[in-house]
Amino acid sequence: MTHAGLETTVQLLTLGAARAVPLVLAVPALGGPALPIQLRLALGLGLSVLCLPLLAASPVVMGSLAGMLLLVREALVGVVMGFVVACVFRAAEAAGELTDLLRGTAFASVTSPAGDGRSSPLGALLFLLASVVFLEIGGVGHVATALAHSYEAIPLAMPLHGEPARTAATLAIIASGKLIEAAIGLAAPAMVALLLAEVALGIIGRAVPRIPISTIGPSLRALLGLGAVLLAVGATDLALQRGFRGFFDLLAMAFK
Repeated sequence: MTHAGLETTVQLLTLGAARAVPLVLAVPALGGPALPIQLRLALGLGLSVLCLPLLAASPVVMGSLAGMLLLVREALVGVVMGFVVACVFRAAEAAGELTDLLRGTAFASVTSPAGDGRSSPLGALLFLLASVVFLEIGGVGHVATALAHSYEAIPLAMPLHGEPARTAATLAIIASGKLIEAAIGLAAPAMVALLLAEVALGIIGRAVPRIPISTIGPSLRALLGLGAVLLAVGATDLALQRGFRGFFDLLAMAFK
């Protein structure tokens, strides 16, 4: 390879890493904070190497201001893609935290598996379950495919303004709405169980005033909420699989 060819390849890989690395860093199942940053950067660079034929179809010059702006745009596209893929993980964690809040155990906290703060016990549990499901359905392959398709929809040669910005903004807005929807859906079984428990405790309290509902109620709510989550693990697994596929489809539609 000539010096000029080597320089062009390095420039293309730099642009590829600008989109791939933020994507890798945003997906907890690809290592997260538990994996050394060097390995995560290497994984992002590896994905850009896989996409090198697509990158080579749109050669650019990095030494200009336009090249620097292109580098920023590529990073923003990667951030948005990473946000979309990470939505299911965040929805699972939010569902667990909501369940813990409703069952009166929000005061208990553990280190979040995402490594960015604290989470509730059920939040951490569902987050880890989402990570297992992601690997179970071949999430890494889906991420690599989505990255490749993104270069077909938004190639390096596409102008910096216009369609790429609209696509990224629309994708982020739709994903945000679906994140809230997914979190509520995942928490629904426990929410229903806790609502029925409140109704049952109210009826018992009125029928048998001697029973200290105010004393045993919090413990019963905590146990019922935990029981509902554990009984619904199978359904939660399927819901997470559908959730991941839904967000991957969202990426596919955005970058078709």
